[in-house]
This record gives sequence, structure tokens and C-alpha cells, in this order.
Amino acid sequence: MKWQKRLMSLVLAGCMSVSLLATAAMAADVPAEDEQGTTVETTVDCAAGAHAWDAGKVTVEPTETTTGVKVYTCKICGETKTVRLPKKTVKPVSEIFTDVPAASWYVSFVQYVYSYGLMDGTSATTFAPKAPLTRAMVAQILYAQAYKPEVTSESVFSDVTNTEAWYYDAVVWASENKVVAGYPDGTFQPKGNVTREELAMMLYAREGKPQIVGGWSLKAFADADKVQGWAKDAVIWAYQNGIIAGTPKDGELYINPQGNATRAEAATMLSKYLALKDWAD
Repeated sequence: MKWQKRLMSLVLAGCMSVSLLATAAMAADVPAEDEQGTTVETTVDCAAGAHAWDAGKVTVEPTETTTGVKVYTCKICGETKTVRLPKKTVKPVSEIFTDVPAASWYVSFVQYVYSYGLMDGTSATTFAPKAPLTRAMVAQILYAQAYKPEVTSESVFSDVTNTEAWYYDAVVWASENKVVAGYPDGTFQPKGNVTREELAMMLYAREGKPQIVGGWSLKAFADADKVQGWAKDAVIWAYQNGIIAGTPKDGELYINPQGNATRAEAATMLSKYLALKDWAD
């Protein structure tokens, strides 16, 4: 009987070892260094999203005019993540664009979208920060953020039929991925100005329309009742994540949902949105 019990103990120990090895594939102690440079052990739980990324490998080198790509691999589970690298040498946008003053509230956001190739100037020397943004422009920006994947299908919109149009692929991609929607008459209206609530909706849709955290509302804004029903969740989401903010006026805060989103506002909202996604290096 003793040898049988001994055999059973070995079998159980072996099963436990396999179980522990499987668990270790998702959570393990990884060497790290503290502030004094001393090696310490830190527990990484990949299942909870806390990966142990390696130093990364540049797969596409950035140039002075194009962004690059860097891929990181988790040393525990092998999962990878891809991040964007900024253009190699970018001067301050205040030195490139005559209409982006160094002291402007939006200069850092314009710098971000320009450095990462998401928004260009309207000319070699202007950015037009106060100009309205069109629906086609937003589609193009989000298409660039997605690394411009190949588009093989056709447009479903009656006013987006020219395959040579600069926004054609972007609109088709955005429609396929439910980032944008058309109007009841079957049009997309690519040249139409995008409103602040429409821009919030596009970013919200791009994020997959996550569930709204309870307790959040738009009661802080004097014009909250102006937000249309279809955009309410999107605006709340953008507000709770710091992507959109109100404008103070006469002691109250206004969100101006139907106001046209300017290029400076778009640069701001896009920068804040991407900051949540660990998108750039």
C-alpha cells in the first residue's frame, strides 16, 4: 500500500506541476530594476493585461516625411503590440505654420497629429486651425491612424463614387468598420462640416462604443439638452475620458454639440483619444 500511495503522490505532484506551468505562461515573476538599479522580482499577469514587453523592434524606419512602426513582444505570453514612431526630424509646428503661434492653446496637439502623420497642413505654411473639419477629413484621419489597410470593397454611398478621390478608400474603410454612417438619403456628404457631437460619435464608434461608466452625465453643461439622442452616449464617453471639454461663458460651461469642429479642436480630441490607447511610442 505504501508504494501505491507514493505513486499517487507523484502523479498528483506531476499534475500540479503541469497546472503551475500553465499558469506561469500567463503570470510570472520577471526581473526588473528599482530606482537604485537593484534587480527585483515583479509579478506580471498577462491575463489581466499586464504584459512584460521586450525592448521592441523597429520594423519600419521613420523618415523626415513618414512615420515608422515598432513592434513589442511580451516575454511571457508572446503577444505583440504595434506602436507608431514619429517622423524622424520634425521642427516645431510654430516654425512650420504661420498660423500656429507657439503660445496657442492647441500648439502641442497640432504638433502631435503632425508628427505622427495624422493631419497635414492646408498648405506648406498654414494649418488653418480655425477652419472647420469635413466628414471626409475625419474619415481620412482615422484611416491613417489604422495604418491605411487595403480596401477591396466598394462605397455604399451615392455621393462617394469617384475611386480616385483622396478620401474614397478612407470613407469605404470607415463605413465597413462602422466608424461612420451615412444619411437617410444614402449620401455621406464628404464635404459637409463635422459637428462636435459627430466627431465624438466617430471616435466613440472607432473605440467600439464601450459601455458608459455609471454616474456620468452631461449636467455640468448648460446646453446639455442640445445633444441629440443618437450622440448622447458618445459625448458622455468623450467627456468622461477627457477627450472633449466645454467652453466657459458667463459663468457656465457649454459643450456646443452642433457647432462645427475646427481643425484645432479635432487635433486636440484626436490627441487625447490616442493617448488612452498606447498607440504611439
